[in-house]
Amino acid sequence: MHILKPVINIVLVFLLSCSEYGYYQKKGQELLKHYKGNYSIVISKKSFMLFVVSREGIVAKYRIGYGLNPDKKPKLYANDNRTPEGLYHITEILSMDAPKKSSAYKTLLGMNKVYFKAKDGHYKFGHPDVDLGDNAYGPRFYCISYPNKEDVKRYEEAKKNGMLPQNKGKVPSIGSGIAIHGNNDPDSIGQLASSGCIRMYNDDIIELEQYIQVGTPVLILPD
Repeated sequence: MHILKPVINIVLVFLLSCSEYGYYQKKGQELLKHYKGNYSIVISKKSFMLFVVSREGIVAKYRIGYGLNPDKKPKLYANDNRTPEGLYHITEILSMDAPKKSSAYKTLLGMNKVYFKAKDGHYKFGHPDVDLGDNAYGPRFYCISYPNKEDVKRYEEAKKNGMLPQNKGKVPSIGSGIAIHGNNDPDSIGQLASSGCIRMYNDDIIELEQYIQVGTPVLILPD
């Protein structure tokens, strides 16, 4: 059994490299030319998938959900319900399995205690009258480095050209706090459902941790 497992993994990598996922593999391997770690993350909005890529090929893939804004455009400003597009990296790892006295545990615990209400736009997928509730972030929260330089440039241009919404003469900020995280609404995976973050099944987000560290590159591709 121990002999078969490496062989199976090699066959899986080969099959993936020859399939429609070859493009995502290539993109992930390009990132590893400039990164000393073992893995990169490639997220495809088009296929609602997250790929873990090593120098040998795709080693894991997971179903995701992302921003509920139906135009699927890249994030431009705070609360636009869009998911960013571009190259980012992991900046922080929060975990419900971290030591209880650690900031990684305490921060995520506090976030998961927040109760999200449907009347504020946070609801169960397909049920706009049902509160999303607490534990919305699940067991892991991997922060990414949004906004990057390209995001800031687009935001400033939109602001200059009057393309941002106004409320009492003020425009929204560029936003922050985008992450890859778990969820309390599994029906939302594979759907446009979040406020901008990338959602995963809770078992998958825990499994993903073995491939993640601060600095891991994350490439989010457009629809």
